[in-house]
Amino acid sequence: MELDQFMKELAVNFIVYVIGLFFPNWALRLDFAQMKDLNKQLYTDSPEGTERFVDVLLEIGLKDPPPEYLLVHIESQQNKQFDFPTRMLGYYCLIYIREIEGERKDSFSLSEFTTWQNRKRILSFAFCNYPIQGGITQEECKVGLPQSSLLCQYTCIGLPLLLARKYLQKDNPIVCALAVFMNHDDFSLPEFKVSCYRKLLGYLPTLTTRQINIIVYAIETYLSLNDSEEQIYQQLIRENYPEVNEMITNPLIERGRREGIQEGKQLILLQQLSAKFGGLSESVTQEIRAISSEQKLDELSLRILTADSLDEMGLNGQVKP
Repeated sequence: MELDQFMKELAVNFIVYVIGLFFPNWALRLDFAQMKDLNKQLYTDSPEGTERFVDVLLEIGLKDPPPEYLLVHIESQQNKQFDFPTRMLGYYCLIYIREIEGERKDSFSLSEFTTWQNRKRILSFAFCNYPIQGGITQEECKVGLPQSSLLCQYTCIGLPLLLARKYLQKDNPIVCALAVFMNHDDFSLPEFKVSCYRKLLGYLPTLTTRQINIIVYAIETYLSLNDSEEQIYQQLIRENYPEVNEMITNPLIERGRREGIQEGKQLILLQQLSAKFGGLSESVTQEIRAISSEQKLDELSLRILTADSLDEMGLNGQVKP
């Protein structure tokens, strides 16, 4: 699973907790029983005629309207891009256009549009996997004349500068997964991994199997330990935190854990291959993604040390059954 796709899964499956953590005032007003996933709707990039999808778009009812509904728009950004504000403005416009078309086909007067807009606000934010000064910032993009302008306001959540230790103290299960993308320099990696699992342990009775597997997947995929760190981690959970050791061997947890370990090894191998041989073709990437054997992935990681080409690695872009 690519990181953007994972963040989408995380946001959709934990939306109550995401909004509660970062937008507590909105959380108090929302009625999550009145929630509709609009993510399947297609948005077209009109100038180029290409298909474009928002990462996550949800419609959630409010307990105390107006407005009557909140449109929650979430994006995932892995790298800082200069055109991101204008892209957010473009999404903002496309969302409103689609919503207007869904209600009526004829034109709106300005006063009618203002009344309609007040019934459907947009809460727009992005999880950014790069440092943002201050960690969480409010940004905007405006176009038009001073008297008549279009304004898009959104929140950027720069995970790498948020302090993992601080967020792990919050009473919210989503931090078990988001913490792995945060600043955890004051932890050793083995201690940090134990802390994430210990946090999860307290929420097991309240989470669905899907939610538990997503958190476990995040910890195992995006919190990689080297061999010496893995030894320390295993010693910690055996000797100091047996409850964690018991939890991660539970069949309920095991599947997400094994999938996370497998994908973590695939990601490391892809990074190693790219560093040595340059950009990889989509076919070679898919060939690596199709390898489920951890032993095979380990063997390929070792073979990189002596191989001079992808052919010597035995990689030809053919996905093997």
